[in-house]
Amino acid sequence: MKSSVAFFCAFLIVPVSLAAELPGVVRIRASDIFQGGVAAIRVDGEDLVGVRGLLHDREIPFFPGHDGSYFALVGIDLEEQHGPREIRIQGQDNAGKSWEGRATFNVKKRSFPQEKISVSTEFDRFDEATRKRIEQEQEQMVHLWTVTSQKRLWEERFLPPVAAVITSPFGLRRIVNGLPRAPHGGVDLKAPLGTQVVAPNHGRVILRDDFFFSGKSLVLDHGGGLYTMYFHLQDFAVEKGIQVRKGDLIGWTGMTGRVTGPHLHWGARLNGARVDPFGLLEIPGESPVAGGGKEGQ
Repeated sequence: MKSSVAFFCAFLIVPVSLAAELPGVVRIRASDIFQGGVAAIRVDGEDLVGVRGLLHDREIPFFPGHDGSYFALVGIDLEEQHGPREIRIQGQDNAGKSWEGRATFNVKKRSFPQEKISVSTEFDRFDEATRKRIEQEQEQMVHLWTVTSQKRLWEERFLPPVAAVITSPFGLRRIVNGLPRAPHGGVDLKAPLGTQVVAPNHGRVILRDDFFFSGKSLVLDHGGGLYTMYFHLQDFAVEKGIQVRKGDLIGWTGMTGRVTGPHLHWGARLNGARVDPFGLLEIPGESPVAGGGKEGQ
């Protein structure tokens, strides 16, 4: 038994044929995804069930669409090495026969801006208690990405959390006193103190805390390995553990933490990868064909 299947990957539609026993790699045209990009893969076919993907031994969950298709979002970390990548896609038909296909794409290098600044040496000097606090908060944040909810909560298109201009772009490389720092894993959005921040899509509040660097910080779990984060808030409008709907008020912009002025840091993680949150705004909705990842966004 054969199924007619099509993969949609980063704006390309590539027809392939999958059999119950696949003798080799599926023929598929490579497409380009830039570092920090978000792409979507779609699988169309007859009687498909239990579709799943694997990238770097990391599971990529696929979700059923309204039209019988399956789709997944793939995130490429901002420091991912450029070059070819392969996603193994597995599934079954209603008769219980298994199949496997391989979707290939190319990670392209993205040109990130760089900024050199000089500050007082006191800027990076912390006492022992502060260092321990910073380490504990970093461990707490890293742990969030290891707990993945397979159920998808988000639906249709994403909204921006505030209407504001970018003051510090995604992936910015900052060199402080001649030493390179970690790249900027989100975007800073200029907004007056007390501006309303809304949920870009449905999700659950999994972190609501006050951290040394990021100040009052909130993280939403949108399901399927997708998280968004909101730092330097003036205050929270939601409690930890509750579910929010797209457009719900979740907080107000502030200048808490280690900042020099009011703004919102907006970040996103997708299957563990640090991705440009503005790439989420390009996902066209239910059973998407493709998402962001273009250079310069």
